[in-house]
Amino acid sequence: MIRRPRFNSLRARLTVLYAGLFSAGLLALAIVAQGMIERSARQTAADALAASGSVYDRLWQERERSLVGAADILARDFGFRSAVASGDAATIVSALASLRTRADAPYAVLIDMNGRVIGDAGPVSGKLAAMQGNALGDRRDAVVAVGRRASRIVTAPVLAPLEIGRIVLIVPLDAQEMRGLERLSSIPLTASILIRQGPGWMDRDRTFGATTPADRVFTLSSAGEQSFAMLKPLHGMGARTEAALLLAYPMDRAMAPYRSIQIGLVAAGLVWLTLIGIGSARLARSIARPVTALDRAARRLAEGERTEVVVETADEIGRLSASFNLMSQGIVEREERIAHLAFHDVLTNLPNRAFFRQSLDQEIARAARNGEALALLYMDLDGFKVVNDALGHPVGDGLLRAVGQRLLELSDNAFVARLGGDEFVIIIGEAADHSSSRRLAHSILDVFANPVMVDGREVTAGISIGISLFPEDARTGEALVRNADLALYRAKQDGRGVYRFFEQALDQQARRRRQIEADLRSAIRTGGLELRFQPIVGTSDTSIRCFEALLRWPHPIDGYISPVDFIPVAEETGLIVPLGEWVIHEACRVAAAWPTNIRVAVNVSPLQFRAPGFQAIVLQALARSGLSPSRLEIEITESVFLDGVDTVTDILHQLRSLGVRIALDDFGTGYSSLSYLRSFPFDKLKIDRSFVINIADDPNAGAIVKAILDLASALQMETTAEGVESLEQQAELQSRGCDTLQGFLFSRPVDAKAAGELIEQCYQQGRCRAA
Repeated sequence: MIRRPRFNSLRARLTVLYAGLFSAGLLALAIVAQGMIERSARQTAADALAASGSVYDRLWQERERSLVGAADILARDFGFRSAVASGDAATIVSALASLRTRADAPYAVLIDMNGRVIGDAGPVSGKLAAMQGNALGDRRDAVVAVGRRASRIVTAPVLAPLEIGRIVLIVPLDAQEMRGLERLSSIPLTASILIRQGPGWMDRDRTFGATTPADRVFTLSSAGEQSFAMLKPLHGMGARTEAALLLAYPMDRAMAPYRSIQIGLVAAGLVWLTLIGIGSARLARSIARPVTALDRAARRLAEGERTEVVVETADEIGRLSASFNLMSQGIVEREERIAHLAFHDVLTNLPNRAFFRQSLDQEIARAARNGEALALLYMDLDGFKVVNDALGHPVGDGLLRAVGQRLLELSDNAFVARLGGDEFVIIIGEAADHSSSRRLAHSILDVFANPVMVDGREVTAGISIGISLFPEDARTGEALVRNADLALYRAKQDGRGVYRFFEQALDQQARRRRQIEADLRSAIRTGGLELRFQPIVGTSDTSIRCFEALLRWPHPIDGYISPVDFIPVAEETGLIVPLGEWVIHEACRVAAAWPTNIRVAVNVSPLQFRAPGFQAIVLQALARSGLSPSRLEIEITESVFLDGVDTVTDILHQLRSLGVRIALDDFGTGYSSLSYLRSFPFDKLKIDRSFVINIADDPNAGAIVKAILDLASALQMETTAEGVESLEQQAELQSRGCDTLQGFLFSRPVDAKAAGELIEQCYQQGRCRAA
């Protein structure tokens, strides 16, 4: 068993440590350099191979023109046409022999209109019957395979004036042809012919699958060697390709120019390691000596002996020695201060969380013994973040100190603690009718309803309170705190600046939220979410212009869970970011299969929109799906502007530069809508269904919709009315000039398959037209 070496001296450990760190850095540098070299070699080889492929294409075309030209000359010869017309085989054979010499083609034959082959067809004799008529279509050449051999054929029709025969030149693609191609390359590549075998390819020794990329450089492993390779399919007689050209460039040949650099790196590394070892040993010795002296002094100090060390230098070690001497002088005072800080908040001097938990457990044990009741008030300042951001952290700290002092005064010196941030707690004895906690809560709310003076300025600091009772609500400190926190959460939801007692329903709601969060995480991980698509149609012709992607969650136990229930949980827990990323990718993937004139709209949460990398997610989804950016529509609400208009408009302009369309959803229901329209020119305004639902009956609703439509028209923005459910609403919106409509009147949200069927019906009925 190999035992790890142990170094008892600091000097040895420092030497090994510094040498190891420098060596690790050098090794990392060498690995990075090697990787860069290999990447450069790969790129150079791939470029060269691609260039060789281009050279091959030009050579192939030049050879085709040469063969076709020679065959066309003979096909237009009057005497040859007469021989073909009269069936003079001897003359035809003689002319074909002359053609083989001129065209440098091993074989040449004539196929008459009866399918009879005159001349030697060599390896493709059995396939020339298929050449009767124009078997190649508009092409003049093809590559055919017989067994494991491939041959190139070039044809020329004999016209008199109609076609009376066809000249065929045959050039076997043998080793000699491949060697000629290899000599013309700028790199030492290997060329070979592959024959179609089922869906894949094969040569004498290897088999290639159907997924082998064509006309692209890929890595090929064969016989323990790796090469860069390119597969170029060769046109066959029909639609099926029977052969392909494989160009390969060995990787070891590609790396050869870099050998000297690699050797130089190794030599430099060895020299560097030697210098590191020497320097590390000297540095360790200079550090270890004063540290040893400090070690001896510390041992004596631990034994209760007052001691100091001699300060020899002015560097870090010397300053450390001086600091040690100061520590020795004030160690008693520091110990007392540390003990106080361990249980008190530095800012307010109130008991901290650790002291509170100990005191709470003690109070619960005492109350349980004496049959008494307790109340725990859990408090949180309203808008404290705004105070910090607007007035600065010094004012925020002063506010926390003032709040702590006020709470001490109001609670008649009961136990008051600060848990951290802007959270405070109070433990008091409770009466049977809960009057003690109610009176104290009312007093606190009354005091903090007025501004608090901080450093000569008035600061508004509202407060919300959650109350839980012992033993009525909980019998342990942990449960009592949790229940008070739930009550505080309810107070925040109910408008802030109020107090709420814990109720059992709050615990059930919290459990439900936690269960939704856990199940939602699992659904995101396992693909348990679905998208539904609701069409957006043209007002005049009801043609499908776009689909809005809507998220649905089919829970395996509870059935479909409403987005109203799980979206707020996703936003509070941050799950909205991966959830929204999946929605964008899935919506783009589905929409890529639709006609190019139909878009897809995706709702984006403000948290997702402001998350780092949102633009990269959109770009990645477009790239993976192949969807045109102009077919993606991002829908945002006015709430995204609450954290700053400038930041949001910068992101919107970046999305616009990609070509993505931007729609403002629920227009008119948020804040300062007109200022947002001036800040950024949206592509579309979506009119909220609250304005649409009464448009046929309520003149006020109609006037609001008309004003929105006129504004959008003036700003050259498209409009969509949401929640259209009746023909009367459709008629009103059409008469007012709305561009597109969305609602149950046209379709409920459907799955991807049904969306495709809606598109197909639209085209069959003539309502949709190709772009």
